[in-house]
Amino acid sequence: DFYIREYDLTSIPGYYAVRSEVKPGYTIRIVSDLRLTDNLALRFVPGFSATVRNLYFDVNDRFSGRRSTVFREVESAFIEVPWELKFRGDRMDNHRWYLLAGLKYTLDLASKMDTKEEEFFKLNRNDLGYEIGVGVDIYFEYFKFSPQLIATFGQADLLIQDGTLLVDGIRSIHTRAVLINFTFE
Repeated sequence: DFYIREYDLTSIPGYYAVRSEVKPGYTIRIVSDLRLTDNLALRFVPGFSATVRNLYFDVNDRFSGRRSTVFREVESAFIEVPWELKFRGDRMDNHRWYLLAGLKYTLDLASKMDTKEEEFFKLNRNDLGYEIGVGVDIYFEYFKFSPQLIATFGQADLLIQDGTLLVDGIRSIHTRAVLINFTFE
């Protein structure tokens, strides 16, 4: 989802609020794991992720002057390149808890940043951020199942200031997400 920092909206006539709505998405990744010690591994987990985010703007309509809600759908198709450190505890019976921390570069293939049309909400293609998470490896006879809870914090400002009313009230947009991942190895 987005973390949206607004300006003081009282200084922008006809602009009242903006909110984002979370929609589910999916991610497919390939796991590469380099064991550094018994309890520490360096992981490279590139993948593809797709999601849709909805933005609702409470503004005055520029033609009628009436207050209305303007909807913008932001589709994203990401190529993700995360590097993680996985700190694992000792194995107890058939499970092993771990912590994750790392950096992630994201390229949005569906970004409309170069379009001149006003009906698209424009975001930058590139984002760099960090991830932290917790999970557990559960060992079965033929595979390992790993549910994870990961928080992602993008550091790049994704907003493109294009001079439209919808963008005028927004100072910056950053990626903020809590993900539930299920990994099968």
